[in-house]
Amino acid sequence: MERISMIRLRILGRLAWLFVMLLNWSIRVRFLNREPAEYLVSEKKSVIYAFFHGDMIPLLHAYRNSSILIPASESRDGEIMARLLNNFGFDVVRGSSKRKGHKALLGLIAGMRRGKTVAISVDGPRGPLHDVKPGAVYLAGLMKAPIIPIAVAARKYQNLESSWDQLLIPAPFTEAVILYGDSVYVDGTSDEEISAAQRALEVSLRGLKRQAESVFQNGHIDMSALKDS
Repeated sequence: MERISMIRLRILGRLAWLFVMLLNWSIRVRFLNREPAEYLVSEKKSVIYAFFHGDMIPLLHAYRNSSILIPASESRDGEIMARLLNNFGFDVVRGSSKRKGHKALLGLIAGMRRGKTVAISVDGPRGPLHDVKPGAVYLAGLMKAPIIPIAVAARKYQNLESSWDQLLIPAPFTEAVILYGDSVYVDGTSDEEISAAQRALEVSLRGLKRQAESVFQNGHIDMSALKDS
């Protein structure tokens, strides 16, 4: 029975990969304010990309074959996600991404010590929607690594209403934007610092999401407004 279950999960992971690949193949993506993030990566610095779980579909394709290290839970859904990520050329560490003593956190630390870039869906794996968990912030404070917030928006899309993350599914042949915010730095791992940085990251990501959506509402984006979000 376990072998049959694993085969089913493998098939589901492959079907999810095929769906995302075909969908993204037709989407025209613009990258906005990407240069600061690219500079940090070019300087061989370990960085942590932070994004909302529901924004993952365009990001999977945009960063395919990058070997970025991403945590996935050890649940059945996490197994499907891990296979999907592997199919897109990401490295995966399994386990919880909560603050202390969990396998995924230890795997992320080990990866960053080897110079790996990390990406974390900061309201995952189960929400609440757009509520930033402390895992990415704790990791940043421990490793002295900048957090780069990322938000996604599309001109035409649907949200998967049945999923907690309101998964953004761009319409075929639509336009999408991937918007990068200012880096968030965490000075240590004290409770006060983690709490403050966690709030700052959530404010940044929520504001960044609104700014990304404004590209298609207003036809342009005011980058200076990001600092005031």
